[in-house]
Amino acid sequence: MSPYSFAVFLLVIISVVYAGQQVCPGYGFIRPPTNCESSCTTEKDRCPTGKKCCFRLEEPCGFHCIVPKNNEPKVGKCPTSVSMKDNPYWGLCDGHFCDVDNDCKGVEKCCSNECGSKICIAPQ
Repeated sequence: MSPYSFAVFLLVIISVVYAGQQVCPGYGFIRPPTNCESSCTTEKDRCPTGKKCCFRLEEPCGFHCIVPKNNEPKVGKCPTSVSMKDNPYWGLCDGHFCDVDNDCKGVEKCCSNECGSKICIAPQ
């Protein structure tokens, strides 16, 4: 098997493993409100089919059963810090632009930058 064939095979396997994974929406690095009340817990997620126990900022804030995002990974790998040294978003430490690849336009992927912020960026 050629290195290219192996890479395509590995990408297909990874896509199958992570495809359809349910992801809670994220909010980045923010301080959550103090008066939140939860109707579920992530340890014992007993939400109805099609929903997941996720934190919400919107009223009522707290952990609630909501429809999560489906993670359908796009082709490519997230870039490394060496390849992204000139990108202004690579050092942005308080942003949150996406949760899954489908939140990003075109071929861009949802990747964590060097600060852990989720940004949309062209894959390698």
